[in-house]
Order: sequence, then C-alpha cells, then structure tokens
Amino acid sequence: MRSARKLLVTAAAATAALVALPGCSGGEPAKDEPAARSSPSELARYTAAPGTAGATQSPAAKASAQCVKTAGMNAERLTAYLKELRGASGAYQSQGLTLNSEGLNFAPDATQRPCTAIEVKLTRYWVDLKQIREETPVSAARFEYTYTLIDVTSHKVGPRNGSVPDSAPPGGSDCQGSLSVVHVGDDITLRSLPSDLELSDTTTPVPVEVSADGVLSAVYVSPSGVVSC
Repeated sequence: MRSARKLLVTAAAATAALVALPGCSGGEPAKDEPAARSSPSELARYTAAPGTAGATQSPAAKASAQCVKTAGMNAERLTAYLKELRGASGAYQSQGLTLNSEGLNFAPDATQRPCTAIEVKLTRYWVDLKQIREETPVSAARFEYTYTLIDVTSHKVGPRNGSVPDSAPPGGSDCQGSLSVVHVGDDITLRSLPSDLELSDTTTPVPVEVSADGVLSAVYVSPSGVVSC
C-alpha cells in the first residue's frame, strides 16, 4: 500500500468510535470511564540532575540551580508549565517531558526544573481497524476503527532526569495499532481521541493531537499492515 494514507472515516464511523465496532482483534470497546489506575510508581532509572560544584558560585550558577515550585499548582497551571518546559538539549521547541518509542522521558533544562516530583498519567489504547471498502484505481480503501482502553497508570517525573520503565507505546499487529497519551488532571474520554489517524508502512510512533484538557503529549503507532483486515 502507499507510504501514508488518510483513514477515510464516514460520519457514522466517526461516531462509532464511541461504541463497539467489530474489529479484527475481536475485543470489546472501551467505556468512557477508564479502568482502575495502578498505584503511582517512582522513576527507576535516574541520572543525577545537573548541578554546580564548589564552595562559591557565580550569579549565573546560582540562577541555574533554582527550581520551579509546582506543589499546589492546579491542572491548568501544571499543564502550561510542563508544555513550556524546554529540553536540556536547548534545541528549538525541544521539550523537557517527552513520549517517544522508548516511552516517557524527563530531561528538562536546568533553569526551569521542578523542585519536587510531578505526578502524570499515561493512558494507552489499542486502535482496532476494519476495512469496509477495498482500494480501487479511483478511490482509497476505507476503514472503520475503534479505541479499546489498555490501561491508565500514574508515574512521578522529576526533579532529576529519568525515564519511566515499561512505558513504551505498545506494538500492534496487522489490524491493530496503539495510542498513548501522557496527561495531568482528568481522565481522557473516547470523545477526545483523534478521528483522522493515518496508516503508514512504519510502526515508528508519530505525534498526534488529542483534544482534551491536561494533555501533554500523544503518540500513535500504526498497524504493521492492513491487507488482511
């Protein structure tokens, strides 16, 4: 199939993302209320946070050692802070909190590092696909899909650099991909999930938009193939 193709979802199919659709996996659809959360977990693989050494420090060194007090921030303020938190690489638009093929990673610039650990949620879904129209010379194949909740877990990130074990986006199959969302505040509902995902020949996670308050990052893993769906 082509390297990338828009999922053509009919109006009925877009609405059907909220209810059960027979998919290749045969699983039941998720409910709007997510499953019970797991117990919060501390990051297990930390490296020491950047710091300064010596008995005396220059004004610049003292400024770099300052931290941001996040205790008591509501979900809106915490979301804004984490979205604006620059990555330690200093690259343009780099982020201190990222979700990629390795999972959830925390590596912010030293000047805006939080003073204490911050709790975030990681919500993951299976994305089940079903082909409802085959590709023709004049039209693309058409698919319907549905989201099925995998789990909702809580993790503490910061104040030091680290990565969250076992947080990598799940791999899928011929007819099944996955969606992973890191967020704070309220739980994610099915209504806020994207309805314009793309099929791709690669299973490398790609960023997608999730229209819900508190969302920090979301990545989608395309199915490995859809010929048999």
